[in-house]
Amino acid sequence: MKKWIITVVVLCLLLMTGLGIVYVQLIPFIKEYGQMEIERFNQLVISHSYFTDQKQYDELVIIERNEENEIALLDFDMVKVNQLANRIVLDIENIYSQIENGTYQAQDESYYQRRMEEVSQTGIIASLSLNTLFHLPSFLMLPSIPLTYKHLSSVGSSISKKIENYGVNHVMIELSIDIKMNIAMIYPFFEQYHTQVISIPILLEIFQGQVPLVYSS
Repeated sequence: MKKWIITVVVLCLLLMTGLGIVYVQLIPFIKEYGQMEIERFNQLVISHSYFTDQKQYDELVIIERNEENEIALLDFDMVKVNQLANRIVLDIENIYSQIENGTYQAQDESYYQRRMEEVSQTGIIASLSLNTLFHLPSFLMLPSIPLTYKHLSSVGSSISKKIENYGVNHVMIELSIDIKMNIAMIYPFFEQYHTQVISIPILLEIFQGQVPLVYSS
């Protein structure tokens, strides 16, 4: 009887050791798939985040002209730009807070809303193909391993602006808000921290005139 128990214990230890070795080999692939899935998910969330109407976009630019209709002053209203950035960040933080607390509810039947509710309830689920893992041809039809990723995020923003001469007598203005996601991905038995920066283009306009020398200097 004791020999039987010892045999079972030894077999269990060997099995656990073998599974542990396989899992260690899986970790790089788990991280790669997790990062790919979370970046795709972040892009989905940010692409549906808060935006405003074109009128407010136009009000972000300050242009003053002299008597010859030349551009004397060209700049951005940074108070309004920062207010817009804060609203976008707040909207994203609210969405992630509901998702991470498991309380997000779809507001309609669109793919975006259904996806948000699904992730809120189950986490991000991806499949790791054993064919890919062991570099085997796809016709062998090996099964895939389902993997669940959960994440905890913090969101920040910075402003990117660009003003330059464009063509013969025009100036091009670009304004974007860079959203920085600091993400703690919770994998099976370990955590991994990722940072992703997604740029949201806010304004791209071309105006007649030249960049003022005072701005260029």
